Amino acid sequence: MSPIRAYAEEFLAQAGKVSDKWSSYLSAYDFWLSSLRDQPVRILEIGVQNGGHLEVLSRYFKNAEIIVGCDINTACVRLAYQDPRVNVVIADANKDSTCTLISALSADFDIIIDDGSHTQRDIIASYARYFPRLKFGGIYIAEDLHTSYWRGLGGG
Repeated sequence: MSPIRAYAEEFLAQAGKVSDKWSSYLSAYDFWLSSLRDQPVRILEIGVQNGGHLEVLSRYFKNAEIIVGCDINTACVRLAYQDPRVNVVIADANKDSTCTLISALSADFDIIIDDGSHTQRDIIASYARYFPRLKFGGIYIAEDLHTSYWRGLGGG
């Protein structure tokens, strides 16, 4: 059996599909997510970009039941995964029709990661829409909240 790797090690071992996170996030991810690591979790990630983080999550959470990624970028339709637990929905996460598609894959989630547009309007809308789908004791992560101070993304 292979040794258990910390989140940062899994992230840094990623090859193939690109994943980019601020290095300061890696230890925070391990701190917050390690307690759920061996659980049969259900994960939603809003904003998958190049798709690499979904692979990191699938390795880190070996017992995950399902990992759903959602991205508005139609180029993500080319993302293919050997792991049948990984699903990608190509649509705007804040539309009712998209929420219906995501709900068809899983009604609720243990972990929700918002790494989408980083606009304040979308962050708030995603939180309002998906936080009620977070299981009791689950973890909701909104990445890159420093953009809350960027006027170009609706902050100030």
